[in-house]
Amino acid sequence: MRRAVLSLVFLLPAALQAGGNGTVMAKGHRFTAEVAVSEAERAQGLMGRHSLASDRCMIFLYAEDGPHPIWMKNCFISLDVAWTDKDGRIVELVPDVPPPSPIQIYNSDADYPNFGGKVDSRHFIEFPQGTFKRLGLKVGDRLGWDLKLDDGTVVKGGAEMAKAAGKKK
Repeated sequence: MRRAVLSLVFLLPAALQAGGNGTVMAKGHRFTAEVAVSEAERAQGLMGRHSLASDRCMIFLYAEDGPHPIWMKNCFISLDVAWTDKDGRIVELVPDVPPPSPIQIYNSDADYPNFGGKVDSRHFIEFPQGTFKRLGLKVGDRLGWDLKLDDGTVVKGGAEMAKAAGKKK
């Protein structure tokens, strides 16, 4: 019985991971991406993470354009966040989004500020802090993605993936 409970404790974080994976391209750099599609996956986001490797990101997919602000509840790392239109063009950037303060983390009633979402967008992508500066990313640049959702759906988008697909022909 004890072994079964311990197994559940270690498997639970994996069950809470995103609804797919794939690749996001930014200025010729490939990032291994986790995908958040459902409301639950988007609410979970990178909660509970204490690190995000420099070649990793999380992409949040939406069916419609709209304001998509983020909050950093229980996220222990700083992030760079890019909001894109349906074609992968960056419409808003917020670098160095800070994690919550210890007071916010340990107070379940704490208010968490929203970041971004000032411009209507289709999707947003959370990158490790410093990515925008390292790659020189700015509003107007285009990102691309090649994703496989847990249900088997393949999602390809953005200008860089279209260019890469054209080169393979």
